[in-house]
Amino acid sequence: MVDQKQAVHFDIVKTLGIQGWGHLDPIILAALATEAPLLLVGPHGTAKSLLVERISAALAMSMRHYNASLINYDDLVGIPLPDEAGEKLRFVATPGSIWDAEFVFFDEISRCRSDLQNKLFPIVHEKRVSGIFLDKLRYRWAAMNPPAPDDTNGTSGKYYVGSEPLDPALADRFPFVVSVPNWNNLSKQDRRSLIAWKDAGGLSDEDLATVLADYPLMEYVERCAKLIPSLEAEMESWLGDYVIYVVDLLEQAKLPQSPRRARMLARSIVAVHAARLVLEGEDADLEYSAEIALTYCLPENAAEVPPSLATVVATHKQAWEISVLDDDDELRQVFGEPDLIQRVILADQLNIDDAKISQLITQALGNETSDARRVGLATAIFLSFRERRNLTSAAWEPLAQFAGRVLEPRVMSVAIQAGPGQEAWQEINTWLNTLDDKPNMRIRLERNYILSGYPDFWLNENWEDALKRFRTDLNQFGIKDAQ
Repeated sequence: MVDQKQAVHFDIVKTLGIQGWGHLDPIILAALATEAPLLLVGPHGTAKSLLVERISAALAMSMRHYNASLINYDDLVGIPLPDEAGEKLRFVATPGSIWDAEFVFFDEISRCRSDLQNKLFPIVHEKRVSGIFLDKLRYRWAAMNPPAPDDTNGTSGKYYVGSEPLDPALADRFPFVVSVPNWNNLSKQDRRSLIAWKDAGGLSDEDLATVLADYPLMEYVERCAKLIPSLEAEMESWLGDYVIYVVDLLEQAKLPQSPRRARMLARSIVAVHAARLVLEGEDADLEYSAEIALTYCLPENAAEVPPSLATVVATHKQAWEISVLDDDDELRQVFGEPDLIQRVILADQLNIDDAKISQLITQALGNETSDARRVGLATAIFLSFRERRNLTSAAWEPLAQFAGRVLEPRVMSVAIQAGPGQEAWQEINTWLNTLDDKPNMRIRLERNYILSGYPDFWLNENWEDALKRFRTDLNQFGIKDAQ
């Protein structure tokens, strides 16, 4: 572990005259220590390019800054010429070619032509160009403006014409995908410092040279890199569980991750924690390190609609809560069940406490994309738990709202139009006529369920398939005729 006496507080970006980025210091140090590609995502004028230029200067590295929207492949590799035998191509390097670069920065990568994106892919992923390994290259960073949503109707905001979503495979090669702070994210003091050119918000060339002369960034990078292997071994058991739960939970939140990203997340969590230990000392807690890493390591941060911070933090907290449980804890068995509805049933069977079951219920309802299924599921859960579980209001309220459509039948007058609505009603009416004149509880529930969904549900869903699912849900939650 890091000697706490050595962990003197050090502001990586603020010392370089960049305001409001201090919370990203562990991410930047982790990316540098692991030599992992990093993608900066943010509006224009937020110091993305300035950061990279000053970081590379602080590391005294040969950097190439390419505007990916303008470059051609020859700008990267030089001028291709046949060799003397005329059998192979050799590249005549130009001052801007990539061969001797130690740090490359692809600005405006989201405006890059698709054919050139494919050629940047091996540089970012494996430090190769035209199949040739770039043995001097260490860092591959990029920047982009947020891509505009496909449909901007009814939405507000400033969009960047020409900024397109990255190819998913390319985005997945950036372990760190960092949303950078904009003006609205800066504190009042950061804003003042940014505006006051002679303050830390601006550095002349002379001032920058003075700062860099005593700037210990490389020392911190080396200390962080040295710490990572021992931390990885120490955290191996917990880390595997945590990442598995995180990836599963992200899948449920409609944020599926590749197996490669799962490994990247594990590596990044270790690196971020190592960076915090180096920067902050032994007070750096692993839980917050994992939260920071998850926040800035999802490829969806570069998407048209990035995941909300609330979703990411909630995913982290749930995965953390599970991963720190003892191996024989029953909750581990519950969360090992991939089906969210079966989790509720299993938790009930294992007599898990009401608060935990309430969370599982809200997750199951929130994950369901079919409104008809959500109503049927809520009805089954409500009837099953109403007298034997003291659920939280966060669970009871949606259960009562959805189940109320079925359990509180009401008189409705609906004008039946020719078309799918009329066809559905004719089928439903035929089915209603087959029901017993003195229906039991189950038959009344089924009848109310189908009628409560007409016409809105059954214009988009098959009512017979929905009825089968409703019957299955009633059976799973033990709703019998006598209830």
